[in-house]
Amino acid sequence: MRRLELLDYGRFFAAVIVVFFHYTFNGIANGKIESLKHVDSLIEFTKYGYLGVELFFMISGFVIFNSAKNRTPAEFALSRAIRLYPSYWFAVIFTSLFAWYWGGDLMSVTPSQIMMNFTLLQNYLSIDHVDGVYWTLVYEVKFYALVFFLLIIGLKNHLNQLFMLWPIAMLGAFITGHDDLPYLGGYFYYFSAGALFALLQIDKSLKNILSIIISFGLGLLYSTEQALVKSESMGVVFSEYIVGLIIICFFAFFIFMNTQKAQSLTLPLSKTLGALTYPVYLIHAHFGYMFISKYGTEENKFFIYIVTISIVLSVSYFMYRVIEVRLSTVWRRMFMSTLYELIIKIQCLPNKVVNVFNKLANASLK
Repeated sequence: MRRLELLDYGRFFAAVIVVFFHYTFNGIANGKIESLKHVDSLIEFTKYGYLGVELFFMISGFVIFNSAKNRTPAEFALSRAIRLYPSYWFAVIFTSLFAWYWGGDLMSVTPSQIMMNFTLLQNYLSIDHVDGVYWTLVYEVKFYALVFFLLIIGLKNHLNQLFMLWPIAMLGAFITGHDDLPYLGGYFYYFSAGALFALLQIDKSLKNILSIIISFGLGLLYSTEQALVKSESMGVVFSEYIVGLIIICFFAFFIFMNTQKAQSLTLPLSKTLGALTYPVYLIHAHFGYMFISKYGTEENKFFIYIVTISIVLSVSYFMYRVIEVRLSTVWRRMFMSTLYELIIKIQCLPNKVVNVFNKLANASLK
């Protein structure tokens, strides 16, 4: 499948609006940026940047569905581990070094917290994230786990049908008030939508289109409802109409992505921008909060924003070129000898159990 350069632009756009949301609105609102005040005219736009997460999840659903179709369970797990962990480990170390000295009451870290964050299991052990943005990785891993489970139980050839049924199951959960069950509500509306848009490239059936419409409707309801919750909890008005319009734009983007024109687009720097997205997302928040708090003032705020973003982009480029590209063979060997081999052994386990039972049965007959 040809690389979709427009998708890389979409990915980078999502990261940019999240960065502006954190630096100009959320970091100040939650007290993690202490030296600056809101620019009222600016935050009327940037306060909606949190919706970049919804776009991220749609893109993830799109990419992961295409990845899963062509891989064995072990290959899928290997590809996800290589993509997820190396830059994440670097980000944990990078953010922790600054938090150790500049973290204060809100962003300080402990050695045990750092160690548990390396596993990405901290959320399940009631341990704080080193950086607040890691909460989205919990959802990513849950989605990976779902796809991996479907692959390892032998349902690879049925992914198309299962993903089309997923929104119907979520609709049933929504109607019956069980949308708080795992995988049946919330941000998973967006994962399912992204996956179905990937499927739309090869299956433009009415069933698939209806499933996309269901995901869209549920996602729209969820995000507009969350806008009201945010308005109450933060004391700032988030218009459900603007939120709804932004969600509509995200879905329109994916509809356009499925056109021949969009798929044939050649866009400058698309590969680099797409590659920078994950590192930028990982390191921008707490580091940025600490750096801006330490050096930012009302007089130099726009200059310090430029400096902070420049540092984030520079470190992100280093992560991309060195951690992800230059050291890629190191990570592949490491995960091949651990995770990949473990999954292969797990896959062979049922056959070994059957062989043991057969031997016992044959022995009892003698």
